[in-house]
Amino acid sequence: MSDKRISEIGKELSGADMSTALIEAALWADELMEAETKSRREKEYVIRDRLAGKIGVSASYLFRLQYKIETMNDVKGSVYRALLKGRELYGLVCERTEAAADALEARRLGTKANNHAVTQGSQATGEGTFAGRD
Repeated sequence: MSDKRISEIGKELSGADMSTALIEAALWADELMEAETKSRREKEYVIRDRLAGKIGVSASYLFRLQYKIETMNDVKGSVYRALLKGRELYGLVCERTEAAADALEARRLGTKANNHAVTQGSQATGEGTFAGRD
């Protein structure tokens, strides 16, 4: 008997334990596929081939990330970096960062407007009390 046998339970646990980098890579590949799509009638393999040429990842690896992720345990570092650079190329990273910055700015301006309204309200009532002094 061989000591290298793995039980069915062991296979299930190792298959369910995907790395965070793999999950991110799959999400990024999906984002890039959406960004590369020019029309809704365009064939998926054409989009995948065009994207592969632009970011330097093989089309078959992109296919694996999209349809065969359950057979993978991790993602190659070079593919991870290429997907990250691809997101920068398509402006996907900037859009999210700018959206978050805009939300923070709106919240900050909302707080300033509320503070300004409170200040204006106290000044309006304060004018009547100081008018009779001098």
